[in-house]
Amino acid sequence: MLGQSPSSLPRVRLVTRVRQTGSGSEAFLAVASDGQQYWVKAPDSPQGPRALVAEVIAYGIGRAIGAPVPSNVLVEIPGALGLVYSDGRSMNAGIGHGSLNVPDVIESDDWGTYSKRDDNRRRQAFILAMWDLCMGVDPQWLHQTTDDYSIWSFDHGLWLAGETDWDLPSLRRIGTGAWQHDIDAGVASARALNDAATQVAYLGLETIQTITGQVPLDWNTTPAELLEVASLLHARIPGVADRLRAAAKQSRYP
Repeated sequence: MLGQSPSSLPRVRLVTRVRQTGSGSEAFLAVASDGQQYWVKAPDSPQGPRALVAEVIAYGIGRAIGAPVPSNVLVEIPGALGLVYSDGRSMNAGIGHGSLNVPDVIESDDWGTYSKRDDNRRRQAFILAMWDLCMGVDPQWLHQTTDDYSIWSFDHGLWLAGETDWDLPSLRRIGTGAWQHDIDAGVASARALNDAATQVAYLGLETIQTITGQVPLDWNTTPAELLEVASLLHARIPGVADRLRAAAKQSRYP
């Protein structure tokens, strides 16, 4: 599993909503202008635009290191669709975030049940890497039942220190410290943990800046703030790589 260099996020137009979820973000499944189905979060959802910033950054980091994350896009939401939130507010036109729908999945917050299926011991090592680097919370995973329950990481709106209204002071306070909450590194294979450490260590500041630069500025952020977020994430890299290597030495799986 090799990391990919970040490029500009594709933009699609929302065509029609398929169904709504009861999640805190009130994400909804929609068909887009490219014919694909995406789980869409709007910037004026109950979690707010800062959650969308976290989505773009976490998906971008995950893709850059080779973690199992679905494809993601920016979604143009036309006001003419007349979508309404559960509290009665109308969804405004704007740019949302879309995560490609992975078919035939079950959602689970259980980390170990399907570890021995497919190549999940490898996939989980890379999820651990992005979890620590991007300060993930709210662990929830997709397991694709038609692909031997392979694991995917999705829904990263509460990442970046677990706040939908995260700010730079909160990220500075965490700094380079470990962020291993709620996930047991012991289910991942030693080889994969070492490979994930190598991929993380290879991440350069310019790559992370490219990822943060994909965030639309109308999501309540600024270029200066995004550059500092990139610098803070980059400063975490040595510690994350060291923690992955330490976990590899303790793993029961080769």
